[in-house]
Amino acid sequence: MAKKSATPESPQRPQSDLIIPPTMVTRDSAKRKPVGENKAPKRIGIWAYAALIILTLLVYAPTLQTGLLWSEYDTVERTPYQSLEDWSEAWSAESIRRHDPITLSSYFIESHLPLPAATAHRLINLILHLLAALLLLKLLESLKLRGAYAAALVFALHPAALQTLFWPGYRHELVGLVFILASLFFGIRNRDLKDFILALALAIISSLLHSAALVLPLLLALCIFYQNKFVHLHHYNRVLPFFCVALFTGVWTHAGQAGAPASEELSALTKAGQNLYFYLRQSFLPVDRQLFHVFSERQSYNVGAANNLLAFLFFVPFYVLIAFNHRKRWARGLFLGLSSYILLLLYGIAQTGRFIDGSLAKEEYALYVALPAAIAITFCSLAGFFESKHTFGRILWSGFFGLFLLVQITLTASYSFAVSDKNRMWQSMAEQWDNSWLPKAALVESVRSSESDLLSQSEIIRTLEEILETNPDRHGERILLARTYREAGQNTNALREYKRILRDTDPDNAFLEEAADFFDSLNLSWEANNTRERITHSKSSAE
Repeated sequence: MAKKSATPESPQRPQSDLIIPPTMVTRDSAKRKPVGENKAPKRIGIWAYAALIILTLLVYAPTLQTGLLWSEYDTVERTPYQSLEDWSEAWSAESIRRHDPITLSSYFIESHLPLPAATAHRLINLILHLLAALLLLKLLESLKLRGAYAAALVFALHPAALQTLFWPGYRHELVGLVFILASLFFGIRNRDLKDFILALALAIISSLLHSAALVLPLLLALCIFYQNKFVHLHHYNRVLPFFCVALFTGVWTHAGQAGAPASEELSALTKAGQNLYFYLRQSFLPVDRQLFHVFSERQSYNVGAANNLLAFLFFVPFYVLIAFNHRKRWARGLFLGLSSYILLLLYGIAQTGRFIDGSLAKEEYALYVALPAAIAITFCSLAGFFESKHTFGRILWSGFFGLFLLVQITLTASYSFAVSDKNRMWQSMAEQWDNSWLPKAALVESVRSSESDLLSQSEIIRTLEEILETNPDRHGERILLARTYREAGQNTNALREYKRILRDTDPDNAFLEEAADFFDSLNLSWEANNTRERITHSKSSAE
């Protein structure tokens, strides 16, 4: 007979339990887990999605009303589309190596839509932005992060996104972010081979479209690190193909390209320092709402940029905190968000922003791809902290986020209204860039064409005189000045300008007739007859 065991026979475990690694079955597993450690946050419903979409459309809706697009006063070529003659040129091998063919093709497609050109342009941008916000939400949900919906909503309504959405030429940032987030989402979900292949294909496309996508393998590795408390090398096997993709596309897209000429205006390190400070401020405190920001080394933060490292030292305390708590889930989440933000900012801090006259400027478009990471750090961390305090914390979180959302909607909506009014937009730009004549010329032209009373006649005259003082060959502004003098009853000044235009240029018949009528009104018959003879001569030459 078999000897009986001294202990009662334990029931056989179900087969499904055998897949749990033995190291994970410990005495502590029965203990109460910290709130939010393993419990996934609730999925949001259809009404939450609807609220995100509707709020975003309402906040940015004013920008759809302006007719400004590819302004003649913007002398900077912000996209190769401005020099392309046909969409097929965007799909040549040489063009694909340097530019985003999807974005370039979309500019040609939008011209065939049954909408005003400017409205179609910004509506497409807004749809892409909404798609990026929804992908961010799905990505954060797949990581089981609390505050995912709050982060996606704040990103969708963030004021720093408005330049990318409004000013023409920056759609490649929107398209690039959509593909980066989509690749990360399928790479993290990774339910089956289909997800892996889709993530890899999207990584290939995004690497060809946007330089920031070259850090996708590192971003995916950071997400895997966050998901696993204990690091094992086999967890990162699926990242290796993404590294190969990034290496190949990085070499292919950058090989043979001439390096950017060194700027004599500032050193690369000074530019990086100022850009980093600017992006940090606009990510977390976007109260300076301008389409283009003045690049001035005399500003107070230049001390940090001049020392070259001070702006970068901002991140050091956070990494020290992470190092002492690396086993904790919140520390791994902070490491994921902060490192992702820095990696995606590498693209932005290397960019040289330009104002419409070509002078140095700080621009928010290069922050766009890193903005989701900055917002996720803040709001997922805050949501996790508040909800760890149970019911009272959830009440505090609801009140805090509701108040914050109200302030953000107010800021972004007012900014959206400000840029949608062409006259006020150019006026704000002219005041900020008082040494540049281009926004002043654009302001005068816009005010006169819209018959606005934003500027008085004396202000228009003074502005035109300032422009012509530094740019005497601007004949269009001189004609406008002559007409404004005439309308204001300053006949002597108008006579001087009409004579100068007739002497220095070869105006069309309409202006010649206008000048002759003006001379007749002053009883200057000889000048009027001579001017009309030029009209006759012009007609006979044409025949």
